[in-house]
Amino acid sequence: MTKKLIGMLLCVSMTAVLIMGCGSGSTGETGEKEDGTETEEKKEITVVGNGSFYPIIYTDDNGELTGFEHDVIEEIAKRSGFEVKWELSDDYSAMFSGLDSGKYDTIAGQVSVTDEREKTYTFTEKYASNNIRMAVRGDDEAESVDDLQGRKVCIEFGTVLETFFNDYNADLPDDKKIEMVVTSGNIYDELAVGHYDAFPITELSFDSINEKGEYDFKLIGDPIIVDYQAFPFSKEADSDVVESFNLSIKEMREDGTLSKLSEQYYHRDVTDIVE
Repeated sequence: MTKKLIGMLLCVSMTAVLIMGCGSGSTGETGEKEDGTETEEKKEITVVGNGSFYPIIYTDDNGELTGFEHDVIEEIAKRSGFEVKWELSDDYSAMFSGLDSGKYDTIAGQVSVTDEREKTYTFTEKYASNNIRMAVRGDDEAESVDDLQGRKVCIEFGTVLETFFNDYNADLPDDKKIEMVVTSGNIYDELAVGHYDAFPITELSFDSINEKGEYDFKLIGDPIIVDYQAFPFSKEADSDVVESFNLSIKEMREDGTLSKLSEQYYHRDVTDIVE
């Protein structure tokens, strides 16, 4: 009798352990529905962004995170079967440090693809571009960067813009060279009063300024520099996650989702990548 009772108790105990085991599991492990069919829990990825970077990623009037890159990543997650955990930071150095340490999987925030960054990070497919063009006063007759020869352009030294204008000036006579200047004041106000003749600005930034209607400026000519954006991952990142991002971005470009989101937030299509 005693042996039989012990055996029954052991059986009950083992059954309880098995039931408890079926009811738990870490991210990405399989579980079991009530009807007995297996289901796989979604993989969680952690994405960091600046919550006040309008219209890229920002918090709306209802306190909800939204924006172009927010919606792009949420759509990628939906198509790839991921869950997104959002973290916020206003410090890009901290964002990249978190990427290096494994705290974050990737960054949402118009991250530019550069040769230097590609040495450290694995980038996804490029999903958007940001064209840098020249802004002049609305009554200026200049139609291209060539019409600015012999005039003053305000730039930030030590950037790709300085490199561009140095290269542009290289074969020009001294009286035709574009003079590069800086300002400690408001770059828009300084152009408005004629302290210089033009400054380079991204189309997206210009759109934001133009919407406010405070300045009578216009963009001229073709882009002088094209800046491409992609999502950065650590070199040690899960290759399946990176590939899922790449496949989703390609699909979203082909089915028009990227263009639709771009028009929604930027009122222009920045996703038609031409290199």
